[in-house]
Amino acid sequence: MNTASTLNRSARERRKLLVCDSAELADRQHRIIPLLFKQHPQTAIVLRYEDQVYAYLNQCVHMVRRMDCMNDAVFDAQQGHLRCSMHGIAFDPTSGESLSVLCSGERLEPLRCEEIDGQVYLIDKRVTA
Repeated sequence: MNTASTLNRSARERRKLLVCDSAELADRQHRIIPLLFKQHPQTAIVLRYEDQVYAYLNQCVHMVRRMDCMNDAVFDAQQGHLRCSMHGIAFDPTSGESLSVLCSGERLEPLRCEEIDGQVYLIDKRVTA
């Protein structure tokens, strides 16, 4: 076996942060996960949208506030966009791009995630449990 590929796999295994079982994350549902991002306490939003899993830092680009700072919801009433509960800034759930003129061109900070063997993981190298 190639030593470099063994090292890469073991480093990736160490980075895997279990979010939940895939079956526990239905379409347009989310989980808030505590973590360290670049060694600083933070939370992440992990969500399923149109059968794909996405993850973002739980921080609005408009102000340094959690997306769920005013209530637990992160989707808008129609369940089509992510929405900051403080000022209502909307974001595309597939890209994290702001849909608000106020924050035009801004994006939520994406985090790498994957579904592996029926489980959802954060696998971003900037993240630790």
